[in-house]
Amino acid sequence: MPQPSPSQMLQLVEHLRSSASTLQRIPSTTIVAAIDRAAQQWLAPDYPPRWQLLDQLPQINGYSLAMLNEVLDRMLADWRAPQLWQRLNEQFSDPLVLDGWRPSVVGESRVVGPRLTWHICAGNVPGVAIQSLIDGLLVKSPSLVKVARGEPLWAAAFATSLIEQLPELADSIAVLWWSGGDQVLEAPILASAEAIIANASDAAIAAVRQRSPAHIRWLDYGSRYSLAYLSQSMLASPNLAEIASKLAYDSVILEQQGCVSPQAIVVEAPTTEQLSQLGLALNQALADLSQRYPASSSILAATRRSADDYEWQALSGQPIQLLSQPDQPWLVVVDQREALPSAAGRLIKLVPVTDWAEFEQRLKPLHQHLQSVTLVCSAAQRHELAEALAAIGVMRICQAGQQAFPQAAWHHDGRDPLRSLVRWVDLERSADPRV
Repeated sequence: MPQPSPSQMLQLVEHLRSSASTLQRIPSTTIVAAIDRAAQQWLAPDYPPRWQLLDQLPQINGYSLAMLNEVLDRMLADWRAPQLWQRLNEQFSDPLVLDGWRPSVVGESRVVGPRLTWHICAGNVPGVAIQSLIDGLLVKSPSLVKVARGEPLWAAAFATSLIEQLPELADSIAVLWWSGGDQVLEAPILASAEAIIANASDAAIAAVRQRSPAHIRWLDYGSRYSLAYLSQSMLASPNLAEIASKLAYDSVILEQQGCVSPQAIVVEAPTTEQLSQLGLALNQALADLSQRYPASSSILAATRRSADDYEWQALSGQPIQLLSQPDQPWLVVVDQREALPSAAGRLIKLVPVTDWAEFEQRLKPLHQHLQSVTLVCSAAQRHELAEALAAIGVMRICQAGQQAFPQAAWHHDGRDPLRSLVRWVDLERSADPRV
């Protein structure tokens, strides 16, 4: 992939920034309609850019074709007009403040998007770069999108579809790749950008922040940890097989690569028999899911490495129990060590705890990195346990089977993404009633 030169980057940044006034004059209804039409095109299985993308992505990111189809369709559904307006209404109450002056308690108010937003995108989950780009467009900000080496294709292809739907966007979108950390190349961006949306590791975000001017508005999504909690009362549920199926789906659908992927299923006070029954149910669910979403060669290799590692640890006396067979293309393990482990490959880790208090103690060291928790408990417990999770630092609490795909209007990492990008301007009414 060719990289721009420093002089080309400077020219590009100046061109994007100069388009801000034109983009600000486009009505929000027009922008939303263009995004909606592009998403509708991409939802069609026979849309040429879609099948061309799906022909290439499995070799790049390791997802199977069936899983990519599922992920694309679920993400595209969030980019349809009703979902986009739901987000705008949730975050602005009156989205027309994006188009001009609206009545407010001080007189009149409006919001203005950044004259340039730099999007730093991770490659672990397809479509992250597009969601970032759409956020920029919804607040009418020209966007420079730096795609990841692990997912370099879809953002450029979707941007092309957007420009076909609304040619006025052509001067306000640039999608390209370069090797991150090039200070000479990135200097003109940092000198001109008014906002940065960063989906990256904590280390990568910190490195850019260190070079950023203080005035830049940051919307950073760093390293996150998600998991599931299965209460004792639900272990005895007659619906255990259905619960296991949903938990397995959450674990498989993004192959443990998303910030919302559960890295462990914490199980409250299980007996040996209950763990065995849960393991059987999860193995059956994984067998069904492996038929629906066959694991790619890279995922199979990662799973095999994890299995080998766990087998050696079990042989060395670690409190680990393997609940799946060695010849299966997935792994279910019970890990009773104190630390909540991370996951690699297609595997589900069951972490027994004696009670909720022990679970809270294990979460506390992770409080700055907690993202989503699937809470499987009785209706009577749900609000009490959700309140405890919120106090620890969890930012999203969901139902089993929904963890991989948050609702379109969710508060990503506990914030309003669109409101975090804009600048409010107030036109005050006169204090003199005669004026």
